[in-house]
Amino acid sequence: MGGPSSEHEVSLGTGKNVMENLDKAKYEPIAIKISKTGKWFLGGKLTSQPEALRGHDVVFNALHGTFGEDGKVQGILEHAGIKYTGSGIAGSALAMDKFHSREIFKLAGLNTPRTMKLKRGENYLAHLRFFINKVVKLPVVIKPCSNGSSVGVQIIEDMAKLDQAITEAFKVDRFVLVEEFIKGRELTCGVLDPALDDKSGARNSSTKTVGSVTALPVTEIIPVKNHKFFNYDAKYKTGHSNEITPAPLDDVLTKKAQDIAIRAHQVLGCSGYSRTDLILKNGNGTIYVLETNTLPGLTNNSLLPKSAQAIGLTLGQLLDKIISSSLS
Repeated sequence: MGGPSSEHEVSLGTGKNVMENLDKAKYEPIAIKISKTGKWFLGGKLTSQPEALRGHDVVFNALHGTFGEDGKVQGILEHAGIKYTGSGIAGSALAMDKFHSREIFKLAGLNTPRTMKLKRGENYLAHLRFFINKVVKLPVVIKPCSNGSSVGVQIIEDMAKLDQAITEAFKVDRFVLVEEFIKGRELTCGVLDPALDDKSGARNSSTKTVGSVTALPVTEIIPVKNHKFFNYDAKYKTGHSNEITPAPLDDVLTKKAQDIAIRAHQVLGCSGYSRTDLILKNGNGTIYVLETNTLPGLTNNSLLPKSAQAIGLTLGQLLDKIISSSLS
C-alpha cells in the first residue's frame, strides 16, 4: 500500500481496509508500505525491497495508480516468484494507458469517446484546434493519459480555459487526452474473474456470468454539491455523490452494461477483478466505455465493495474471492 503515485492516500485507505476485513482465522496479514519517495517498510520498519517481499504466500496489491497499477510492481513480483492479486503485467499496463486501451476497445466493437492524445513538449496546437473545432466541438474533457482517481481531469466549456487545463494535466502525466464530452448518466460495473459459483448464493439475477467471468450489479453515480462529474472529491468525500446499486436501468440496458464490462475486462487481458467506468448517453441509449480500473478502490467509500454487498458478499468474502483467484 502507499506508493509514489498521486493516489498514495487512497491506496493507504484501501490497504488499511483490506487488513481490517481479512478473516484473521485464515490469514496473517502484514503491511508493506511504500513511501511517496519509494522507500519500503515492512510492519512499520524501514527495509529493502527484497526483504519486504520475502516469505509471504501472496501479496495483496493495494497500490493504486503509477507503479502499482501499470505493470511495474507486477513485474517485480513475478521476477521474485511471488503470487499477487489482480491483473498481470500486460493487462495492468494496457488498462492504465487510457489511449491504448481505447484503441483495443474500439477493435472489440465497443463505443469510446473520440479522443486526441497530446505529448508534453510537442507542437500540437494546430491539430488540437482542428480536433475541437471540426471533430468534437466544446465542451471537451481534459485528462492525464495514465492516472486514476480523476486527478487532473477537467471538463472545459470555454476555449480560454483550455491551455491552463492542459498545463495542469501535464503536471500529472507527459501524455494528455482531449476527449469528446458525452452528456449522459455515469455508470460503473465491477467484474470478478473467475466467476462466482452457484453454490455461493451471491450469483443471482442482478449479476451476469459469461464464461469464466461474473459482472456484479451496475452502479449509477450521481455527483452532488455542484460537482460536474465523478471527480476526486466526489469519489472520496462522504456525501459528495449518490451511488445507486443496482442502477435504475431496465433489464436490457443493465445486461448491456454488464456485457460491456465483461468484454472490456477480457479484451485487455485482466484477471482477478476489475471495474469499468461507462457513460450512458442521453437520448439514444448508447453506452460508451471510459476506462477499466484493474485495482478498484476497496475503501469504505469505494464502489466495488458496495456492488458486492448488494448481492450479499461482505468485504471479507470479496477479499477471499480475490485472494483465491490469485492462488489458483
